[in-house]
Amino acid sequence: MKQTLLIFALLLATVFAADAQSIGVRAGVNYSGFSGDDSFASDRMFRFHAGLTSKFFLTTDEFFAIQPELLFSLKGAESDDDDFKVKVSYIDVPVLAHINAGPIYFEAGPQVSFRVGGDIELNGTNIQDDLDDFKRTSLGYAAGVGFVAGASGLTVGVRYNGDISKLYDNDNISDARNSVFMLTLAYTLPGR
Repeated sequence: MKQTLLIFALLLATVFAADAQSIGVRAGVNYSGFSGDDSFASDRMFRFHAGLTSKFFLTTDEFFAIQPELLFSLKGAESDDDDFKVKVSYIDVPVLAHINAGPIYFEAGPQVSFRVGGDIELNGTNIQDDLDDFKRTSLGYAAGVGFVAGASGLTVGVRYNGDISKLYDNDNISDARNSVFMLTLAYTLPGR
């Protein structure tokens, strides 16, 4: 399954790069936790994300674009006393509407996430390597705002992404969902 996801991700990245009017890299910090009425790990934890971003401009003045991305993203949560930690790795594929308003931009859209790994720790010891009870694919949304640093190609942004799908396949376990605040830095290569 992991090989299939990796091949899919590489093909998707190739398609993005071949057709995009701009392409770049994105990386940053995730402040990740779980939301839901019975979330079992209630404290957020710092993780990271990194990947590719591209833009397909739909207006000649570059005001509006569709922005697909391919990100490796670490998410999770921990207990109040930090003894219990859930760490989950995903390939996130957000497809965002991107609006440029001068040096400020706004973005929002759907996101699909593919679970590629993870573990559960208790008192620093790994107690579960497979997260078979967790859904392999989750649907969600992302929205953010950021600042474009002139013509340098650098952007700094904040984004929230949340899952609509529950973490678990079994509805009787928990209604927890991923809830992630992101601080992100991107560099866009000079366009064609």
